[in-house]
Amino acid sequence: MLHLRLAELRNKKGISQAELAADLRISRQAYSLYEINKRQMNYETLCLLADYHEVSTDYLLGRQDIMPSFLDEEERGIIKQYRALGEHARGTIKNCLSFEYERAAKTEGVKKSAG
Repeated sequence: MLHLRLAELRNKKGISQAELAADLRISRQAYSLYEINKRQMNYETLCLLADYHEVSTDYLLGRQDIMPSFLDEEERGIIKQYRALGEHARGTIKNCLSFEYERAAKTEGVKKSAG
């Protein structure tokens, strides 16, 4: 599964194996062997590839079937700030978000699909 996901993600970016390997500072040959499932990577390389593609290691390994959507810089910043908050502050944020979501669903026609 890992080798298939690596090829899929690289192709979605429209880059060659050589370009990806250069970005990660690994040899093209090593990366090529990962994609054809002829070489196992170490933990550090797995994490490096997950970060590069902005997916979880679980997604790469096939333990999760849903690829997270790519977040823009602002969304990543919001998530980073949220994760730095304590439990009380997170609860406040969740309450505000729920309130605004419900308001938007009523007044702006936002679909009620998020939990």
